[in-house]
Amino acid sequence: MRGAGLRGLPNLLQIRPFTNLWNALGDYFHDVRLRQLFARYATYCGSSPFLAPATLMLIAHVEQDGVWCVDGGMHQLAAALAKLAAERGVKFCYDANVAEVLVKNGRACGLRLTTGQQINADAVVVNADVRALTAGLFGRDAANAALKSQSSAASLSALTWNLVAPTRGFPLLRHNVFFSEDYAAEFDDIFARQKLPANPTVYVCAQGRTDRDSGIALGADRLLCLVNAPALGGIRKFREDEIAACEHQTFDLLQRCGLDISRSTETSVLTTPHDFEQLFPATNGALYGAANHGWQG
Repeated sequence: MRGAGLRGLPNLLQIRPFTNLWNALGDYFHDVRLRQLFARYATYCGSSPFLAPATLMLIAHVEQDGVWCVDGGMHQLAAALAKLAAERGVKFCYDANVAEVLVKNGRACGLRLTTGQQINADAVVVNADVRALTAGLFGRDAANAALKSQSSAASLSALTWNLVAPTRGFPLLRHNVFFSEDYAAEFDDIFARQKLPANPTVYVCAQGRTDRDSGIALGADRLLCLVNAPALGGIRKFREDEIAACEHQTFDLLQRCGLDISRSTETSVLTTPHDFEQLFPATNGALYGAANHGWQG
């Protein structure tokens, strides 16, 4: 704001940080379904459109230029970077768990692995959630390398079902969203009541499709089905009956919208906020860091 100066204040106000996204969209769309569609952008950073600033409307502006797929899948980005780094002498040590970032004279000087091996270094970059660092999971001495996160709410977590199954009745694109009939109640369940949504919105990614082959019969689709959930992974595990109820609502909504998935337990993998916490310690399963709520979000 200092950089913008007095002349720049009107521009700052135009990005509407003091209005929540849902209310701002009401100025443009009278049909609640269109408001839902554009409010979905808040979830791109794990936030509620009823709490996030209207500044997030900028995401839709950016997406006008298109969203691109990577040939061979997103993993090819990592593979290309690894190949480029290896050609320049970088050595990768996979599956090497770090017990501690070593510190000397106030500076990181290396790593100690859980095997006891020590690796000396001039600098250490930690690409984990910052809360894992400040919580001391990389050692007490390294915990002060970052500011402890404030009392801001954690972003969304999720229940996801990865499955391979034939689909019928609905021409799937790569990205498909099936909306809840009560969007406000869904986010109230997640952020206020801290429970799985009674009527979730369902995102389905048909990973083998592009928007050009939506009508092609593939036999079986590789699907990621996702519903938003509260980040409670390190606090409590959802009971089996809670997950079963959410799963029933999820696939019932898809069927009511015309999508029939012939799924079986043998070809389906469920991931919960607790599982995400195990994969990314100290996050409670939050997938996007802190939620972008309030005018400073």
